[in-house]
Amino acid sequence: MKPTLRAFVAVPIPDSVSVFIRQVQARLQSSGMNIRWVAANNIHLTLKFLGQIDPSRVPAVAAMMDAVAGSIPPFLLGAGGPGVFPNHRRARVLWVGLNGNIERLMAIQAALESGLGPVGFREETRPFHPHLTIGRSRRRLDAETLGASLESMKEVASDSFRVERLVLYKSMLSPAGAEYARLHTSYLTI
Repeated sequence: MKPTLRAFVAVPIPDSVSVFIRQVQARLQSSGMNIRWVAANNIHLTLKFLGQIDPSRVPAVAAMMDAVAGSIPPFLLGAGGPGVFPNHRRARVLWVGLNGNIERLMAIQAALESGLGPVGFREETRPFHPHLTIGRSRRRLDAETLGASLESMKEVASDSFRVERLVLYKSMLSPAGAEYARLHTSYLTI
């Protein structure tokens, strides 16, 4: 069997936003909910999950990333209040939302999605909801506790950060959690 790697395209998150996320996680953790928290230094803004790919496909992905990044100037985003997928009653994923130039972010994601189709990557049929995953739960969370915790934090926000690059990451799964290695970086037009 040919070796493959698990890959995705994402926007890296600066340390200032990681600090903000740790603060959000700590406040939510104090409510006593059974949540498996994502290490703040592992959080990134996923634009396109590629799945298991043959390493020979990396140059085609990198070329598409370069083309998309080269057509869009840098812009500002910020992290905001927390939310959940799919809903409060069946919450499985906890996230913080994003604010700022969401239109430009959506344009990058749409360009990657459509540009990677011709090189063999299936287009995602679900709408793109920009977010940063901060935790997961396999057990049902108390909807009232969760709702109150999220409501108390709906106005929190990080400082803005400048989106200047897209990164193709390789993900290596282990019992201790995922580890990421950069395979390629594409810089937005300056």
